[in-house]
Amino acid sequence: MNVIRMGAAILLVMALASTGARADQVYRWVDAQGNVHYSQTPPPNAVTKAKRVDIVPQPADITGAKQQQQLVKSMADARQTELQAANAAKQQAEQNAQKQQACEQARKRLQGYMEAHRVITHANSKNPTYYTGDNLVKFRQQAQAEVDKLCGSN
Repeated sequence: MNVIRMGAAILLVMALASTGARADQVYRWVDAQGNVHYSQTPPPNAVTKAKRVDIVPQPADITGAKQQQQLVKSMADARQTELQAANAAKQQAEQNAQKQQACEQARKRLQGYMEAHRVITHANSKNPTYYTGDNLVKFRQQAQAEVDKLCGSN
């Protein structure tokens, strides 16, 4: 963001410089010792003769201002691109973390089925259901399929 502010400040200075395209009055005089002086006010004593010099500033360089604007815009665009890439990387990292967590849960569930001699569903109810034999094999196959789906072929 500092780059954008600096670019905006440069454009402001250039705009102010272009608005001051009027002639400034400057007085030139030589004092008694032969020193040349320049001032926006006439000399303090009327004895010294002052010569008025009009200074007309050069017109603002419009191409330079346009180049400056393009530079500021390209820097802002580059910063925006960096922010978008950073956000995309962050989202990808979060998605990867969620996938990893789901994979670990599926592996733990498979490990539990592989170590169990029977599976109990609704264990906290009055009528729990017990699965053994072929039913236990189905639970293990389903758990393995879930691991394969979530974890890939790791």
